[in-house]
Formats: sequence, structure tokens, C-alpha cells
Amino acid sequence: MASNVIWNVKSLLDWTTKYLSKISRSPRSDAEILLSYVMKKDRLWLYTNFDSELSSNVLDKYREIVKLRHSGTPVQYITGEKDFMALKFKISKGVLVPRPETEDLVERLLMDARVNKWKSFLDIGCGSGVISVSIAKYIPDAEVWAVDVSEDAIRLTRENAEKHGVSSRIHVHKGYVELKDVDIVISNPPYLTEEEWETLKELHGEPIEALVGGKNGNDVYEEIIQKYSPKRFYFEIAHPFRQSLKRLFDANGLKYEIFKDLSKRDRIAIVWR
Repeated sequence: MASNVIWNVKSLLDWTTKYLSKISRSPRSDAEILLSYVMKKDRLWLYTNFDSELSSNVLDKYREIVKLRHSGTPVQYITGEKDFMALKFKISKGVLVPRPETEDLVERLLMDARVNKWKSFLDIGCGSGVISVSIAKYIPDAEVWAVDVSEDAIRLTRENAEKHGVSSRIHVHKGYVELKDVDIVISNPPYLTEEEWETLKELHGEPIEALVGGKNGNDVYEEIIQKYSPKRFYFEIAHPFRQSLKRLFDANGLKYEIFKDLSKRDRIAIVWR
């Protein structure tokens, strides 16, 4: 980004989109989010002010964070926030960045929970707390237990529960928690295989332990189904539905339904005994 050029919003976004295109699947979105963050404006303002010239102060700040993004740092680690289920969450390095696909999982659970009047939920691998907080926020009398092995995740889940006014109904624990009568266990576990991790270089800015579930990607699923017996398990899964995961469910005598996300990809497994 040349420092002697007069940049306006459009020219800067166009340049940044091209610059980030080799390392990002959504370079235009990244460019807009980062510029909105630096300018403290929403993205609609950018669209309606393409011709606005940018100050050297804005350009200097923007240049630094675009370099971070180009080096592999996720946008959400830079801005410190992520929208999920129409709520704004704090995000920080050391936890998984929430994906839109996980919203499909939560929406399916909320729909079923209202019909079946489920009230108690265990979120395994809570990360930043987006699943736990969303459940507590949209089911006002829900009690949610959120567990993770990461101190960063525990801290962030507590902060987000407090931010959204549901901390009294979210019980955060590090590691295993014994619950015999919980209605639902929900989890977006690490489900990449070790081989997949090696090829998906764009994910290497996020913690490996939040993404990789062992050699075949099924380690955490196996641990969960052996420890808990809820009315239903709600799992996020890899696409396509792996034969190795199917064999795991079958070997444990489990019944299941597989649902697709909005992109028509296998994404949700509802599992029961």
C-alpha cells in the first residue's frame, strides 16, 4: 500500500481485497470489516461513502492490521468481536472463531427445545460461549453448563455470559462435569482429522486443539457419548458425514438423524440411545 497515494474508501477496499485474496476465502469481507473497525463506522457507511478520502492516521492503523490479517491472524482476533445469532460476542486468540454453520446447529436445537420443553443443557467445548449464551438468551428459563479444557475459553465464556446478562444461568467448568439428568448435550467438537489439518493452512492461526479431533477426527465424539446419556446429543459434524463417525454411532447402539446446513452440506447430527 503506497504511502504517497491519495486513497479513498473504494480504492483502499479494492487494493486490500486483491492483497488478501491469496490467504482468505472472503477477502472483500475482511477488508470491509477491518476498515469499519479502524474508522469506527458500520459497513453501510463504507458503501455510501466510497469517494471519501482517508486520513494518514486511518491509513497507518489500517496498514498495520491488514499486515496481521495477511500473516494469518483471523479477522475476529484483530477486532476482538464476532456476531453470532444476532448477538455480539467478545473473541480473543486462543479460542475457535465461531462459524455461521454453528448457528444452524443452535437454531435447530432452539426449535426442538421449545417444542419438547427442554430446560437443561450441557455445552461441551464451549470456546467463547456462543452456544451456551445463545441458548440462555433465547430460552429464558434454561440452565446451561458450559465446559472446556482451555482457560482462555473459560474466561471468555464467563465474560460473554456477563455481557449478555445470563451469567446466573450459565455454570462454567473446566474439564469434565458430572450431570446425570441433563436434557441435552450439545457440542461443536474438534472434528478435523490430522491429515486435514495439515492441508488447511488458512486455519493455522487458530488453536489446533479446538479443530483437530485425533487421527480420524472422532476422538471427542467418542469421549462424549461414553460419558453422558442425555435425551439427545446435538453435534456439529464434518461434511460429508464420515463413515468412521457412522461406525462409531452404530457400534454404540445409537440412533441418529443427519441434517444439512444452509449450504446443503452435512452439518448436524442429532443422536440418541
